[in-house]
Formats: sequence, structure tokens, C-alpha cells
Amino acid sequence: MAARHARTLVSAALSVCLLGGVVTYASADPDPKQQKEHVEEKLSDARGDLQETSADLVEAHDALEKTRGKLPAARSKAEQAAAAEVSAQSEYDDAVAAHEVAQANEHKAEKELRTTSTRISRARKEVGGFAGQVYQRDGIGTMKVAVGSEDPSDFIDKMIMAESVGETQGAALQDLSTSRANLVSTGDRLQALREQTKQAKETKEGALASAQEASSAADAAQADLESLEDDQSSQAAALERAKKKDTKRVESLQAESDKLTKILEERARQARIREAEIRKARKAQERREAEARERAEQQRRERERASRESAPSAPSAPAPKPAPPKPAPPKPAPSSGVLSAPSSAPVSSQFGYRYHPILHYSRLHAGRDYAASCGTAVRAAASGTVISAGVAGGYGNQLVIDHGVKRGTSLATTYNHLQRFAVSGGHVERGQVIGYVGTTGTSTGCHLHFETRENGTPVDPRRWL
Repeated sequence: MAARHARTLVSAALSVCLLGGVVTYASADPDPKQQKEHVEEKLSDARGDLQETSADLVEAHDALEKTRGKLPAARSKAEQAAAAEVSAQSEYDDAVAAHEVAQANEHKAEKELRTTSTRISRARKEVGGFAGQVYQRDGIGTMKVAVGSEDPSDFIDKMIMAESVGETQGAALQDLSTSRANLVSTGDRLQALREQTKQAKETKEGALASAQEASSAADAAQADLESLEDDQSSQAAALERAKKKDTKRVESLQAESDKLTKILEERARQARIREAEIRKARKAQERREAEARERAEQQRRERERASRESAPSAPSAPAPKPAPPKPAPPKPAPSSGVLSAPSSAPVSSQFGYRYHPILHYSRLHAGRDYAASCGTAVRAAASGTVISAGVAGGYGNQLVIDHGVKRGTSLATTYNHLQRFAVSGGHVERGQVIGYVGTTGTSTGCHLHFETRENGTPVDPRRWL
């Protein structure tokens, strides 16, 4: 009973431990195509999360989820075993009671049999005594005794005695016959009761074996459940350690990102200053050129006026018609994007904030992941200057290209987790191989983490591609 109570408490405790949140997904848009695109984007984000999560964290999380998946079946098995144990114990108790009743009936019948045997033995002695007495006296019946009497009084006394002896002998014989019949009946009943007792004993022994087997099964199921609980506790502790370790890596990655942001912000500030100086110089040059043109035009008009004044009068000729304006040059076709994709591999994760399924907090995926295999070439998204090529904490091998001012903002791109570099500085052209895909830094698999930064701040690369 104490073991069953302990198992019940452990099962209830495990039920509390396993309470977890349920994530549901509902789309407000009934269009199946849009739903599929939304699901694909969610799947892409989840794959990106997995790429950025440490291998230890993924392993600990998977082990914990597998253990949690086994616990309901183990708990159900333990509960079934405990119920079987209770049922088997009840059957055993009933069998013990039936066996005790059968034994009591058997003992009662044995006592009755002994009593009947005693009565038969006594009746046999009495009959034998009467028969010997009569035989020793005369060896004849009642009438012979009466005829041999010497006088009427003696005759009457002998007749009365003979009849009394006969009646007593008859009663003894009747009792002997009844006792013999009872003996046979009691013997038959005792045999049946002994068979019943034997069957009750066998039933009790079978029920006992079943109860012992059920108890052993319940103990084994409970042991399995407790072992799983221990595994879950150890795996949860391992997951917690891995989460702390991975959180530190994320913080390191964020620190590197912040450091890069400051560098690019300073470069963007300097680029804006240079751009302003260039615009100022260009405006000054345009102003000087306009003033020069104005002076040249003034001089031309003065020469024409002097020439007309010195020439003889003549009929005035009509002023020449102004030349038709030249057609404006055709506008260039709109570009598909300032940047081109750095890899032809499929995108495994997009830019954006999302809730991490293991770390359980929202975090920014500051770029776009391309699921390319290690060693695949990485190309420059646009022409620019390499301003950094080296190890950058959680980013691993990182290459940064400054593309100058685009659309009024300073634009830079970063290429992270590279296996190795193809360039380390200088100017690069759009589409030029600059490195090769790897899995350095905080990464659990080969992929390219590509970022675009406006004035140092990470933005969605799709705005520029």
C-alpha cells in the first residue's frame, strides 16, 4: 500500500513537472497559397534559429524532448501495473478467504467423521455384548427362555427380560445402521470438501503468484518512471547549462555587432561629411561656371551691339529662329536592386525578430542566411572597399565591404562564418569572389550569414537586393 501511495505521488509530481505551453498557429488569411508562404517563412526562421544555436544546446534540448515524450507512456504503464497489482491483491485476498472457509468445512467434516466412527465402534460393542450374553445363557431365542421357566412368575420375568434385551439390541442395531450410513455420507462429503480445499489452495497460490508478478511489474514500471524522471532532471540541468553558454555566445555576437555598428557609423559620418564637402565644392564650381558663362554672354552681346553700331544701315533681317531643343537622353532602365545576392544557395532564414524556441526570448536575426555547403564561393553584393577581414567573435571569419553612399545613406555589407577569405583588403567589384562558405564562430552548420547595414545599423537585406 505504501509503495502504491508513493507511486501515485511521483506520478502526480511528474504531471506537474511536465505542464508546458502549447503553441498554436492560426492564419487570418484563408488563401492557401499565402498560408503556405507564411508557413514556409516560419519554417525558414526555425531553420535559421537552429543554425544559430549551439550544438550542445540542440543536443540537450532534443534529449529532454525525447525523455518528455517517453514519460506519458511510462506513467501510463506504471498506473496500469499498479491497478493490476491492486486487482491481483484483491483476487488473492478472496482466494485466501475461500481457502480458509474450505479448510474450516473440511475440519468440521473430519470431526463429524471421527464422531460417527466412535458411535459405530460403541454400537458394535453393545450389539456384540448382547449377542454374547444371550448365547451364553441359553443359545436360544426369547420363547426358549420362557419355556424353560420353573414357575409362571419366573416365566414372566424371563419373558420381560428377553423382550428388553431384544429391544435394546434392536435399537443398537438401528443406531449402528444409521451411523454406518452417516459414515459413508460424511466420508463422501469429506472427500468433496478436500477437493474443494485443494482447488481453493491452488487458486490462492495462483492468485498469490499473479499478485507477486503484478507487484514486480508495478515496481519495475515505477523504477522506469523514476529513472526517466532522473534523466529528465539531469537533461533539464544540462539544457540550462547549455542555454547559459549559448546566451553568452549570443551576447558576444551582439557585442561584435555593436562594435561593427560603431565603426560603420563613424565611417558613415565621415562619408556624409565628404559627400557634403563634395556637394559644396560642386555647387561652388557650378556657380563659378555659371558666372563665367554669364560674363561670356555679356561680352558677346556687347560685341554684337558694337558691331551693329559701326556697320551701315541696312534693312533689318529677321532674327534667326532658335534651334529646337535636343531630345533628352533615354532614362536608364530601373535597377532590380542596388545589391545582388552573394550566393545562389536557397535562403534558410530571413531578417527579423522572433521568439527563440529553446532560449525562450525574442532576439533579432540581423541578416539573411544562405544554406550553402562549406567551400562554396561567396561573391561581393556590389562594388566597394574591403574595410575588415578577420575573426569577429561569434561571427567567426567576417568580411566587411563599404559600398559608399547609396540612396542618401552609407551602405555596407558583411559576410560571416566564412571558411576562408579570397581577399583581405582593397577594392572589389560586384560579383567578385571574396571568400568561401564555412561554419566558424557561433554556428552549428555550413551557411553564409549575410548582413546589410545602413549607417552601421543592421537592416533587412531585401530592401537592397
